[in-house]
Amino acid sequence: MSWEKVGKSLVGLLIVAASAAALYAMFKDDDGLQARLTYSYLTYPSQFSERISKTNELLKYERLHAQIREVGKGALNRQQLDKLVDLAQAPYLQLFAKPFEAGLVDHRTGLLIELRNKGDAPVRDVRIRLPAKGLVQIRDENGNDNILQEPTGLIDIASIGREGHCKVWVYFDSDYSQIRQGGISIRHADGLADVQVHREFVGFPAWVGRYSRELMLLLACLFIGVLGLGYVCLAQRRALGRSGTPL
Repeated sequence: MSWEKVGKSLVGLLIVAASAAALYAMFKDDDGLQARLTYSYLTYPSQFSERISKTNELLKYERLHAQIREVGKGALNRQQLDKLVDLAQAPYLQLFAKPFEAGLVDHRTGLLIELRNKGDAPVRDVRIRLPAKGLVQIRDENGNDNILQEPTGLIDIASIGREGHCKVWVYFDSDYSQIRQGGISIRHADGLADVQVHREFVGFPAWVGRYSRELMLLLACLFIGVLGLGYVCLAQRRALGRSGTPL
């Protein structure tokens, strides 16, 4: 195979690839429901944990019972003391009722789901199946929040209007890696949503992701330049061969 044929073949492949990319961009269906998923590992200040520990010590039955008895100076009987202790502990017990028995420590895995309707008609009967049960907060396209009180693995949204969007926050008490590996399904009355999963990177991978368009453009220019230079060299070689000049 001659170098001239190789050069023409490479140029032909470049033209075919560019045409395919143009057709894909032209006919790609961007309409319908799009979902963007962002996972995160949540961390909380250690000062918060220290405060919770101190509060737990202060609200123990023995400590409260002794303090209230001292304040009452013997005027309260045992039943009255127990009642006052129960009243003092009630707000604390409500704060750490299910599913917050251990405070915020157990809910360290977060998931943000951003739903956007890119179609010309409302999207109805949106259903999200989570990889595990979690605490859910839904913000609709009007900015109204709906906070579900019990953990759930299934989220239903009645509709998302044209060009509308809503957000869903989910807090899991499961391990981060387990949630990432678990499957999630987002569908609506007319089919499946286009799901995009976003990850956080640092260092060089983050730099590449941030400037991916510029890098792709640079690589394309270099590729075209190399092909062009090769084609010019082949053309000159062919011209020299026709003129009878030794190669």
